[in-house]
Amino acid sequence: MLALAFIPALAIGVLAINAALAMNLQPRPGQEGMVLPGLIGTGLLFLVVQRLHFWLVDKTLRRRDS
Repeated sequence: MLALAFIPALAIGVLAINAALAMNLQPRPGQEGMVLPGLIGTGLLFLVVQRLHFWLVDKTLRRRDS
């Protein structure tokens, strides 16, 4: 249960740090338009990892039941 609760907390922390850095630091010239896609990509990556984690837990629990 601790592992399942850790992933959302980690995602919130990483996205908050990314948002704070995006608001306080200037991107390199030519990369101004990459801040928002980078944040969205990071969020999507966390969703994929969370979904994978759920799938692996379900697979393990089903194996134990049979």
